[in-house]
Amino acid sequence: MYKSERMMKAIGDISDDKIEKASRALGYQKDRRQASRISIRMGRLMSIAAVVALLLALGAVAYAVNLFGLRELYANPNRGDMPEEAADLIAIQSAKVEGEGWSASVQETYCDEGTVLVTVHVSADASYIVVPTDADLDSPLSAIGLSGEGTLREYAQKEGKTLLFVGANLDREALGLHSAGERFENASLQEMTIYVEGARGGAAAPVDTVCTVVAVAWSPETQDPDTLVPERRELPITLVEGKSTPLGLYAPADPYALPGFELGELSLTQTPLGIELRLKMSVLDEEASRNLLTLRLDGVEFHGAGSIDPNGYAVFSQGQGDFGNSPLIRFLDWDKNTISEVAYEKIG
Repeated sequence: MYKSERMMKAIGDISDDKIEKASRALGYQKDRRQASRISIRMGRLMSIAAVVALLLALGAVAYAVNLFGLRELYANPNRGDMPEEAADLIAIQSAKVEGEGWSASVQETYCDEGTVLVTVHVSADASYIVVPTDADLDSPLSAIGLSGEGTLREYAQKEGKTLLFVGANLDREALGLHSAGERFENASLQEMTIYVEGARGGAAAPVDTVCTVVAVAWSPETQDPDTLVPERRELPITLVEGKSTPLGLYAPADPYALPGFELGELSLTQTPLGIELRLKMSVLDEEASRNLLTLRLDGVEFHGAGSIDPNGYAVFSQGQGDFGNSPLIRFLDWDKNTISEVAYEKIG
């Protein structure tokens, strides 16, 4: 097992199945799928009739509402609404590509020192059923928001439709990403919005890059899915980085207070989406390090499980709160009991 993978497992406050997906996202799984994300499926299918009914109920002003924009897709019960400072930095995009019976376009983008957000809309003709790439032929119908028994394979055969598996990827090198994830929203069986979120280490801005849409079509007549060839289309985008403000550089009062680790510098930065934490952590004792689950910065709530960047820093972002003049970090074990409390003093 790679050292970064061990550290990711140690600090990520996530379940085993999500750890596995995170490992694939960071490139540690070497099977043929080679997933480049942590897949998060919303699983809600909004019918066209429901959309029309909603628009009629809300009146003409509802036509201006972006049902699947970054504001809406960013928000969830655990994270809350996007801060207005960040929402003001959302850029409208217009790049569009055509595939074999389908098309894709970038709708909106957001970028700051620690986070990249992109929404991609995919539309297919009536011969297709658009499904997320974290599903497979034997996934239940709930994978596309439908109720009932049976698998996607069986449903496609019954309806005489082709399953179009779609996903989107960002250029990790150009953006300095060390992890990325997707979330899928279906407006109908032929329309999907993909929300892509990436954690980055701070690349130069503006960034001219691409968002790559991948589509794999499977029809009922196709017997061997392993022979399918994916279509890839690149959507050019330019990301202009929102300004971030350094809040301070800190050193631990005791670098060896956490069993199994040597603690290094802590940097805190204010981004438009919230506070970003970067903490240098070096593993000294592999066995002892496995006892660590995650960390908490007193007074600040971070959204997400955290990650490890290529330089060995634990990274938590989109935090809300106040950490005071002397940050205090609590390290928790797998039972979420405090292993150690480490105070940090400002050095820069």
